[in-house]
Amino acid sequence: MPSARSRPHPQRLTIVLAQWCPHCVPLSVRNGKRLAARLKLPLRILDIDRKSQVPLADRIVKGHGDACPDYLIPQVFLEWSDGGVEHLLTGFSEQVPRTARAWKDLLASDWLRAVLPRVRS
Repeated sequence: MPSARSRPHPQRLTIVLAQWCPHCVPLSVRNGKRLAARLKLPLRILDIDRKSQVPLADRIVKGHGDACPDYLIPQVFLEWSDGGVEHLLTGFSEQVPRTARAWKDLLASDWLRAVLPRVRS
């Protein structure tokens, strides 16, 4: 049985977004900062309108998120020390309050309570 020390732990939180998107800025940036602080992790923001960030954004969404040719944003991912990537949230194309509710649910989730003990100090 692996020890608690050898178990994977969260390493980074990544949000794929666009600055013009009301589901992304300020809503998801603000909540992403809150989640990253609770997890004691760095927050990486990949903006799909920045040409240099598009390959990274596309790779993480296509590999681990809700991918389609014109994928929805924001998408939020937790990256683990063992190289695993966990998709946490995709914004909704409906009204912004629907995405806000998804963030609220994530921040109050059993999933988050289960992950917090695996956070390294």
